[in-house]
Amino acid sequence: MPPLRFIAALIFFACGGFVVRGAEPARFSEPAREIGTLLSLMERRLALMPEVAAWKFTRGQAVADERREREVLDHWEASAGALGVERRAARKFMEEQILAARALQELLISDWRSGRSAMPPARDLQQEIRPELDGVGLAMLAAVREVAADGAISSVSPHFEESMRAICGRHGLPGEMAARMSAAITGLRVSGAATLAGLRQAGVLCVGLTGDYAPFSEDRGGELLGLDVELVHDFAASLGVRVRFVRTSWSHLMNDLAAGRFDLAAGGISVTPERRARADFGPPLLRDGKTPVARCADRGRFVTLEGINLPGVRVIVNPGGTNERFARENFPRASLRVFPDNRTIFTEILEGRADVMITDGIEVKLQSLRHAGLCGTRAEPFTVSEKAWMLPPGAELTAEVAKWLRPRVASGEIARRLESAIDRAR
Repeated sequence: MPPLRFIAALIFFACGGFVVRGAEPARFSEPAREIGTLLSLMERRLALMPEVAAWKFTRGQAVADERREREVLDHWEASAGALGVERRAARKFMEEQILAARALQELLISDWRSGRSAMPPARDLQQEIRPELDGVGLAMLAAVREVAADGAISSVSPHFEESMRAICGRHGLPGEMAARMSAAITGLRVSGAATLAGLRQAGVLCVGLTGDYAPFSEDRGGELLGLDVELVHDFAASLGVRVRFVRTSWSHLMNDLAAGRFDLAAGGISVTPERRARADFGPPLLRDGKTPVARCADRGRFVTLEGINLPGVRVIVNPGGTNERFARENFPRASLRVFPDNRTIFTEILEGRADVMITDGIEVKLQSLRHAGLCGTRAEPFTVSEKAWMLPPGAELTAEVAKWLRPRVASGEIARRLESAIDRAR
C-alpha cells in the first residue's frame, strides 16, 4: 500500500484541496472541475506507464499481469460498491484504464526495440511505482464517485470528449480507446448509499445544501456560510474525511437524495411525514413552525389564517418546499405568487409587491433583524415541526450522525451555535 502522506496528497489533489473551516471558504462543487480532476488522474496513471514498461522490459517480463490486474479490478469494484457506485460500471471504468495502460506499454516497448526512442530509467516496480499507482487509484475512486453522483458529464460533455481524445493523443493511443474510456465514464452511476467504511476510504462526505436558507446555509458571493455548513465540517472531521458541498433545491431535494447525489442533506430541512417515508433523519436540531412575516406597518392584519386567506391579500412563497405546500393548503382565496429566489423574496414584501410570506420562525427572526421594515406577526407559529439532517433510508451513516449530534443537542451546544449563526448572518 502507498505511504499515507502520498495518499493524503493525492486525495488533496483529486478533491481540489481540503476545505478547512477558517482557512479556506466553503463552496459548492463544480461539475467541470470534477471532470477535470478525474481526467487529470487518468493521465497521471498513464504517465507512470513508461517506468512500468521499462522495469518489465529490462527484466523480460510480459506486459500483461493477469493476476495483478484481476486483484486491482476486484478491489476497485468492491471499493466503488462501498461508495454506492454501480459495481459493473465501476469495474468497466477500471478495465479501460488497464487496457490503455497495456496498450501504452506495448507501444513504448515496440519503440525501444526498434530504436525509435530511448528507454527511460525506472524506479522499483514493487516498492515505488505500484504504491504510487495505488495512491492514484485511491484518489481516482473519490473522483469517480463524485462524477457518478453528480451526473456532471452531461453539462460538460463536449469539452470532456475533446479532453479525452487529447489525453490519448498525447500518449499515442488510438481514438477508439478514447471513445471507450469516454463511454466508461458516462456509464458511471450511483446505485445506493455509501457505507461508512467506503466514505472513510474515499475520504469524502457529500452534503446537499440549497444555500438559500440562512442561518442554516447561505451562498454569499460564492462562499457558503451558516450553522449547518459549520456542523457538517465538524462532523466530517470526526470521521476523518473532507466535505464536498452539492447544490440542490427545495423542489429537487428528495429526488437528488434518491439519486445518490449526496450522503446527507442539511440546511434547515423540515421533517415531514412525506419525507420520512422516503428518507431517514438525524436528531432534531430545532423545533420550529410556520410563521407569517409582513411589513411592520401591516403586522396587525396577518395574525390569523383567516386574516391571510382573503381575496386581495398577496401571499408570496418560495417554490418546492414546505412553505409552498402550507400556503397552497391554507390560502386558496388569497393571491399566491411563487417567487424563485429565496434570498431576495423578502425584498418583494418590503417594496410593496407582496403582502405576506409564510416561513419558519427562525427565518422570520433573522429577516426581521436584517430588514428593519419586516416583522413577524405572531408570537406562536401556526404549526410545530423539527429541523434535522436528512439521509438515504437505511444508510449506515444515520447511526453515526445520531451518535455525534445527540450529545451536542442535549448539552445546548447546537442551540448556542444557532444563536451565534443568527448574529453572524444579520
